[in-house]
Amino acid sequence: IKDSDLKRLQKIQNAATRFIYGKRGKRGVTKLRMKSHFLPVQQRIEYKICLLVYKTLHGLSPPYMSEMLQKRPQKMKSLRVDNDETNLKETRRSEFHYENTKGAFSVAAPKMWNRLPRAIRDSETLSSFKSALKTHLFSMAYEQ
Repeated sequence: IKDSDLKRLQKIQNAATRFIYGKRGKRGVTKLRMKSHFLPVQQRIEYKICLLVYKTLHGLSPPYMSEMLQKRPQKMKSLRVDNDETNLKETRRSEFHYENTKGAFSVAAPKMWNRLPRAIRDSETLSSFKSALKTHLFSMAYEQ
């Protein structure tokens, strides 16, 4: 999504938050979003994409979704990150056919997934994954 579209969506979320709390003006929206446990739009998008990846890797999504993701092959070097079998293969920039490709699920999802802490990726249940993911994204969005 373009930055301009993200900003528009964030303005809508901010307006909705102000409406819920009966506030006017443009101040204090972040604290209200935190109070409501609303993720900002960018983190909400990341939440949805990572949730789709989790469901796909655990057979909880339609079969065509699994065709869009590949496990990253382990390298022969014995670096710690190379032993992480939860990492997905990321598409190289040179493999993009069009500039819009970088927003495609098959391109964006592995990057977001690989950035998550391993403890979250290793969640055993969908509900524990959702909880850990939201907590992680919430802390990243509102870290002080």
